[in-house]
Amino acid sequence: MHFSLISMLRAVIPLLLPICASPIEQHLWESRASNGNSITDTAIPSFGIPGKNASFDYVVIGGGNAGLVVATRLAQQPNTSVAVIEAGNFYEIDNGNLSVIPADGVFYAGSSPTDVNPLVDWGFVSTPQAGLNNRSLHYARGKCLGGSSGRNYFTYHRGTKESYRKWALEVDDKSYEFDLFLPYFKKSVDFTPPNNAARPSNASVSYNHDSFNTGSGPLKVSIPIWANAFSSFAKLAFGVLGLKSELDFVSGTLCGVQYNMNTIDPKDQTRSSSESSFLRMAEDIASLKIYNGTLAKRIVFDGNKASGVTASTKGVEYTLFASQEVVLSAGAFQSPQLLMVSGVGPEPILSQHNIPIISALPGVGQNMWDHYIFSASYQVNVITHSAVNNASYLARSTEDYLKDGSGLLGNPGGDLIGWEKLPYPYRNSLTHATRQSLSTFPEDWPEIEYLILDAFSGNNENYIANAPRTPYMYASPAAALVAPLSRGNITISSTNMADPPIINPNWLSHPADQDLAIAAFKRVRQLMNTDIMRSITVGSEVFPGLNVSSDAQILDHIKNDGTMVFHASGTCKMGVVGDPMAVVDSKARVFGTTRLRIVDAAAFPFLPPGHPQSTIYALAEKIADDIISARI
Repeated sequence: MHFSLISMLRAVIPLLLPICASPIEQHLWESRASNGNSITDTAIPSFGIPGKNASFDYVVIGGGNAGLVVATRLAQQPNTSVAVIEAGNFYEIDNGNLSVIPADGVFYAGSSPTDVNPLVDWGFVSTPQAGLNNRSLHYARGKCLGGSSGRNYFTYHRGTKESYRKWALEVDDKSYEFDLFLPYFKKSVDFTPPNNAARPSNASVSYNHDSFNTGSGPLKVSIPIWANAFSSFAKLAFGVLGLKSELDFVSGTLCGVQYNMNTIDPKDQTRSSSESSFLRMAEDIASLKIYNGTLAKRIVFDGNKASGVTASTKGVEYTLFASQEVVLSAGAFQSPQLLMVSGVGPEPILSQHNIPIISALPGVGQNMWDHYIFSASYQVNVITHSAVNNASYLARSTEDYLKDGSGLLGNPGGDLIGWEKLPYPYRNSLTHATRQSLSTFPEDWPEIEYLILDAFSGNNENYIANAPRTPYMYASPAAALVAPLSRGNITISSTNMADPPIINPNWLSHPADQDLAIAAFKRVRQLMNTDIMRSITVGSEVFPGLNVSSDAQILDHIKNDGTMVFHASGTCKMGVVGDPMAVVDSKARVFGTTRLRIVDAAAFPFLPPGHPQSTIYALAEKIADDIISARI
């Protein structure tokens, strides 16, 4: 029976909004609800009955970026039942506008362990990081339907052709080469071309028509109507530094500069996630059951065959059986964690915790890739997102946003990105060992990503609390290491999935990462020292300040004030038989088991350059196709 919670959701929203949104944002959310644009006006799929054992064809663990794609595609098949286990609930309810409105994406995303909304975030904290002067950082991860696609910064682009060719070679499967992988990127997306008539003439956006199929999938991808003024100057300044304007970043090339595409619904300039797209597309499929607010405790095995999942809702345990397959999509931290507590992983770890061994795989929890980011902040004389600190400006922006989605609130705050391999003569500053290490990446793989952040980022601990309470405008050009050599790892703290995993990203542990980071920070300063950027800056660098000048001082700033870009990947790496660190094959099947797959960023053999969101969607589409084909 199809079960709707619309009436209940309408009743609880007024109670929850004061907790998670400002008065202006509460008015905005309620206005959207009255206009038919909220979760309360959308039918939602059937909900499973907690506490009661049940059987399905497929059980999907994790209702996030990948899990909801796989679940929806499987449930669309005739006579196919699917259960989704998700620990969180609807981010639209538990985090209100702070998850829905693009400009609010920075809430609860700081590196401080206290900058957390536990209703939508797992509250994970890294171990003390030697490469960061022993800091422990909050690692934001979505705990909600939609997963981190309900928490991220919206950026949608694709990796480079050679990075996907490397993927295909490492897993011995040509279907991962860019041209063959591309149909799965297209399958998820409903792309709306930029409305250049509504954008300033110096901020028009180009794109390759062949990179999308019009109206192909449910995920909305678009370009905001609002263009940040600071970005338009930065785009010109990048040209002075030698970064040419690229057509787009979805056609297999990255080196250059361009406005980025976002997972934003152009209809109302709100977040498009796997929940708001795929799950709502499946609203009429009664055979899809959602177990929200439910923790997957362990995978049930019959010998080495996955046969179900032990789940817990409000402390009540029960089993969801899978007659076909279990699909693990719990993310780069909890997919390896759940494998280990279920008996699949490094033998020493399993033995230490007295866990019966199903499959001894030393690669589970290893090979963690991530991107590290750092910035400098400046006062500027153009309007930036700092303007929302002014109540009257925020009120006007709210009116614009409610009226037609225009204005600053519809822009995530970082709408321009650039990429490069560090060019000569700056490359000469790198050690020979660093240059040798970087030469192992494919030719079209950039080493540095530049993100033009349209506000004060400072030490990245809490973007809201640390924003200067002044009438001035700020902006923060940033650099991220997208060819990292440092590798982290994940392990378990106990056999209980309610206990957080031990997360050790090992940021900046490789000397080449430190070497490149110093050069990248200097490059950011070179950008801001161009005549173009000096024309809009007021005074000298605000943070960390020009007194931070020597390589040692710059590196200390990077260690003390940088943060991650939340791109953890590779902790259950895809590979081939004979690779001792491989956990899954090219069809995402876990070695040493049957009827168990991993479909999320954990299964990446490595982290392609840039933001992984699009690749996760494409991988989910591809493996869903494999599962369906295997059953036919």
